[in-house]
Amino acid sequence: MKFLYIGIFFRFIFCVSDASFAAESSIIPFQLSPSSKPMLHLGGLQDENGINPVSGIQIQPTNNLLLGGVLSPRNYENDLSLYYHVLIGYVPSWKLLKFSTNMIQVGMHRYRFGDNGGVRWFSFSVTEAAQIGSFNLNVCWNRLFTQQWERNTVLVSTKIKVFRDLYLQPGAIAFFTPKFDYSSFLLMSINL
Repeated sequence: MKFLYIGIFFRFIFCVSDASFAAESSIIPFQLSPSSKPMLHLGGLQDENGINPVSGIQIQPTNNLLLGGVLSPRNYENDLSLYYHVLIGYVPSWKLLKFSTNMIQVGMHRYRFGDNGGVRWFSFSVTEAAQIGSFNLNVCWNRLFTQQWERNTVLVSTKIKVFRDLYLQPGAIAFFTPKFDYSSFLLMSINL
């Protein structure tokens, strides 16, 4: 049994991944919600290969804890694969800015069943959510990393209330290395 734990630990630590693919496909759609209801996210992420469907769910069991995951099937040159990630977030009682709320998130991302096999990477994120009048702005700095590489991305989005428990979340993920580029996305979020 000890060997099983050691094997899992080393696979977890010494994972292999492509840095540019990770930066282009990592999306963290989670948002702070005034209610503790579960939230379902459905939408698409536009990248150089087209629009990829994205689905996610977040659960907020307490006022300062967030759990969630994202699932996104990918089809690149008739190669069907799957991107997913799991995330845990913490909402601290301190604030960086007086008019905003912040959240710290840690996640594990995985890309499976593609031609290049399974790849895995991790993320550390800090999100600032500010409401200025009726305008909501979310800015999320992401540090994506493995043992071999690390990348920074910035996610910017807004939340538009359509109905009582239905929101649209347009936004973009900007990545900076090796060159500046971005991927846009549109999500529909529903409080369940």
